[in-house]
Amino acid sequence: MGEARLAVRLADLEGAERERAIPVLIDSFVGIYRWHAKRTLRQVSSVRGAFSGDELVGVAMLERLLPAVGYVYYLAVRRADRRHGVAAALLDDAVERFRRDRVRVVYAAAEEENEASIALFVSRGFRTVERRELGWAEGGLGAWGLRSRMWVVSGEVLLGRRLAPEPLRETEVDAPNSPRRS
Repeated sequence: MGEARLAVRLADLEGAERERAIPVLIDSFVGIYRWHAKRTLRQVSSVRGAFSGDELVGVAMLERLLPAVGYVYYLAVRRADRRHGVAAALLDDAVERFRRDRVRVVYAAAEEENEASIALFVSRGFRTVERRELGWAEGGLGAWGLRSRMWVVSGEVLLGRRLAPEPLRETEVDAPNSPRRS
């Protein structure tokens, strides 16, 4: 039998309020991931917090890599609050926000052995992106020219989900210093 869902309220964390997320990140990550999550917290364009009462129990860090491409940098939930639907609520919220902002493709990455995280993304329509796959702008989910901006490293699985299938406008595809596949 599944564990009970935790009722959470989702809200943006702006400016200095983002510092409230540091204990969640410390509880969620170790080593280079902890360092990078704390760095990303200060640099990413959007941070969403999941609150149980006044207590921050989870965070999602989101970025627009291009006008048509979104990225879920991190989903982090305190250990004590895992398996209660907090990460699912944050991911559903992220996908809806990207959809509302007319993002066409959303990516995320997870460590290969993080089966729970990968299963969550798959349950929400994401799938593993193959390295040689047709690029996202050509109808596939290949992340040509974007992997370095996502910080996908060895031992991680890149996941992607297409939100809108319609043809792209040129302004949605190109970004400064972003190589195009020929």
